[in-house]
Amino acid sequence: MATDDRDRTERELGLFDLHVINIMTHLYKSGAVEDDVMETLRKLNFEYHSLLDKNNILEEKVNIDWKTNLLKYRDDYLTMIIKSASRILDMIPNDKYTISYIRFDIDNFSKLNNRFGHDKGDIVLIDLASILKTYSRPTDYIIRFGGEEFDVILPSTDLKGAVTYLDKIYKNLRALKYNFDNMDVRVTVSAGVAIFAMEFNRLKRINTDAIKQEYLKLQKAADDALYDAKYSGKNQYKIFNDKVQYKDIRSKYAEITERG
Repeated sequence: MATDDRDRTERELGLFDLHVINIMTHLYKSGAVEDDVMETLRKLNFEYHSLLDKNNILEEKVNIDWKTNLLKYRDDYLTMIIKSASRILDMIPNDKYTISYIRFDIDNFSKLNNRFGHDKGDIVLIDLASILKTYSRPTDYIIRFGGEEFDVILPSTDLKGAVTYLDKIYKNLRALKYNFDNMDVRVTVSAGVAIFAMEFNRLKRINTDAIKQEYLKLQKAADDALYDAKYSGKNQYKIFNDKVQYKDIRSKYAEITERG
């Protein structure tokens, strides 16, 4: 982004915040304060800054996967989301800010590529990307992590919200059927879900390096849950549970894969 554009964006950002504050102040002085109106204003402020961050990423074409038109992986997405969340401290319930992280993986994708060709595999990749984009919010981060793996970050979303989102996604995923080389082919997808909750007080003192480490831990948790879904029969999602022995699940799944 050019210097003039960046300066203009910063000025606009300040003006937007100022307008929101002025509206809130006017409502207070007029005695017309209603909780739902105030919450809407705070959410608008949060969504504005979240979209501004995403727009800056999208303007840098190097961050976009050309095949699916999704974001490429970066190690600072969680940091950006947390910084946006720090602007809405007074509306975060239970003194925590919650994010849901989901990792999707197309089942048996290498076999599909080997049997029908990578051009057919690309069709499946693009269709999955389209479903994720259709049912995600503008403030969600949809990432092509690599190969047949896709990550979705849902800001301000607890486990209940993540499950609601996943149920919509899976309703459409289960309709993925193709005819490749005169053969009916059904494609399934597995997923793992992990929840990240940051204490209210930590939002006031953001440590970028610490958040990047949390980001890696969050990915590992979602990946563990994904392997649980694969091991349990695929075509489903599993929620990370720190009481589950994921090392054993990974080992057993590796044995099954080697035999198959």
